[in-house]
Amino acid sequence: MVINDAKWLMRVAIALMWWVSALLPLIPSVHQRAMHELSLVGLTGALALTFKGIAMLLDLACGVGALWLHRSWVWWAQMLVVLVYTVILSVSHMQLWLDPFGALLKNIPIIALMIYMARTEKGA
Repeated sequence: MVINDAKWLMRVAIALMWWVSALLPLIPSVHQRAMHELSLVGLTGALALTFKGIAMLLDLACGVGALWLHRSWVWWAQMLVVLVYTVILSVSHMQLWLDPFGALLKNIPIIALMIYMARTEKGA
């Protein structure tokens, strides 16, 4: 019972992380910052908007998968998304590894949690 309760809490926490990440760019100031950051890596105009929109949809889908799709492949896919985001940010904004709030460092326990969830799900 305790393990199932803990897994439910982990699902909700990860889903919320994905959903908040997906919806934050709807705030005008966050949207402007995202567009500025994308311009620094060469994405501007419609291409930047498309990239941001795809990332938002992907984050929403990951949140849905975390909460309702109890399959190991869902967690491996989410881990891949986190790894891709981490690599992109490591190349474009390496200083995020030194951020005092742990901007990229937080991805390490998130990936560990996703590995645990994947290994304890159906189809593991």
